[in-house]
Amino acid sequence: MGGALWPALLLTSLLGAWAGLGAGPGEQAVTVAVVFGSSGPPQAQAQARTRLTPQSFLDLPLEIQPLTVGVNNTNPSSLLTQICALLGAARVHGIVFEDNVGTEAVAQILDFISSQTHVPILSISGGSAVVLTPKVPIQTHVPSSLGPGARLGLGEQG
Repeated sequence: MGGALWPALLLTSLLGAWAGLGAGPGEQAVTVAVVFGSSGPPQAQAQARTRLTPQSFLDLPLEIQPLTVGVNNTNPSSLLTQICALLGAARVHGIVFEDNVGTEAVAQILDFISSQTHVPILSISGGSAVVLTPKVPIQTHVPSSLGPGARLGLGEQG
């Protein structure tokens, strides 16, 4: 049990030092961009912008600086340009993307941006999050002693 505790404590201390855990006001903060698609009603976006303030996150151990951004999510080129402009204008530690389009193209664009910038992006649509496939190839190994039929899933071959 003690062997498993050491890596967890090390990871926690490294992440705490990186994120400025326990930093006072005005010191290092975690900046999270909340990106709203333009397909939603403007009243809902305005209401969410007024609720997403640093004071909303005072009960957390980190200082959170939310950035609210509205994008045109109907045009992939515009979406890519606007999110890259956001990443160029501010140091963003993560992005929460409100996606009401329902197309896989938006998820692929967000995955591309995340893989190129190493900024985690969470896409939320109607209360559910998009889960993308792992980027690390998964290799399955079937022993060659089982024969070609077993490797193809055909069962016993004589």
